Amino acid sequence: MNTGGPSTDDLREHYRRLIDKHGLSVVMCWTVLVPEDRTASFLLEEVGARLSGGTLHELHEAAPLSAMVPCDGDTYPVVVDRSGSAIALFEYDYLGSSLPVLQRLSQGARVYSAWWNVNFHNRLCFAAGGELILTVDAFFPGSPDHHPGLAQWPELAAMTDFFTEFKEEDEDDEDDDDYDGYDWMAAWLTVIDQTTGARLTTEWFQTEHPYVTVCMPDAAR
Repeated sequence: MNTGGPSTDDLREHYRRLIDKHGLSVVMCWTVLVPEDRTASFLLEEVGARLSGGTLHELHEAAPLSAMVPCDGDTYPVVVDRSGSAIALFEYDYLGSSLPVLQRLSQGARVYSAWWNVNFHNRLCFAAGGELILTVDAFFPGSPDHHPGLAQWPELAAMTDFFTEFKEEDEDDEDDDDYDGYDWMAAWLTVIDQTTGARLTTEWFQTEHPYVTVCMPDAAR
């Protein structure tokens, strides 16, 4: 957990502004790997191999994020860069949130991923030891009791205002707005930040990063 840093409210406001400034509400996936051995870190090439499932892939030198826009072909770019002992992956699609990739990335690591797209399909995921521990849909988060693996992610468990049950709409109850307007995108990025110590900032978006290209159909299997 990232202790001694900004408060949860401050981080949420930071991510609200970041999402607005960089147009991230349309689509993004942020995935952070934390090695079980905090004194070690994965090689970027190793992460690329896991991401691709051992299929054809290539690690590229640092480049601006404008180079990471998916093209029409099978070649698919994903930022793979260090954040302390963690590895942060960033993309404009969903690869880092897919089950096979999470299982591969989480061998010897704890992996946290937030993904959404323009149609508001979304997943918040946590995997460890090659297994998916937890997945949450922002629009149907349920209650903590619905997520047996939640205890293994204490930072998310502490975010009690996120697990709000939807209620039957009552036209006569104008105050029934428990979930209306809740900024779940900022909340998701906040909890990954607090858990891993990795942080997205405007400076990060303006910096060049190494990236991996993979064959999307093969890597997602």
